[in-house]
Amino acid sequence: MKEDQIYWVGQKAFIEKDGEVLIFITPSGEPDFPGGKIQEGEDNLAESLKREVLEESNLEIEVGEPFAVWQRVFPENHKYAGKMIYLVAFKCSYVSGELKLSDEHKDFRWVNKDNYKEVDNGGEYFKTLDKYFKSL
Repeated sequence: MKEDQIYWVGQKAFIEKDGEVLIFITPSGEPDFPGGKIQEGEDNLAESLKREVLEESNLEIEVGEPFAVWQRVFPENHKYAGKMIYLVAFKCSYVSGELKLSDEHKDFRWVNKDNYKEVDNGGEYFKTLDKYFKSL
């Protein structure tokens, strides 16, 4: 019998502000969203996501309902290369704060229903963004 798959669990915030959603751009140019892995000792998903968003963007958010899940393998240049992560996407609302990027991302962009396809790279993150806008 095969061993059970080991996953990291992570979550991503689709932060809506004035009809737009925040997208981060990774150093390799890929779209990403605020969020990250749940850390040891954290047992509240919403609080974990709020912590990650504050660390990465300096924004405070309200965490809404999950709307998508997917899994992916960490890329070769990541410290967990080859390991699996199971991701949960949450619809979130901006509460306060001035956006300040952490060193994990090189840029950001706010997109709306009319222009979000400009960031289509065919990847899972874009597919989830597409699902977000189609659910509105």
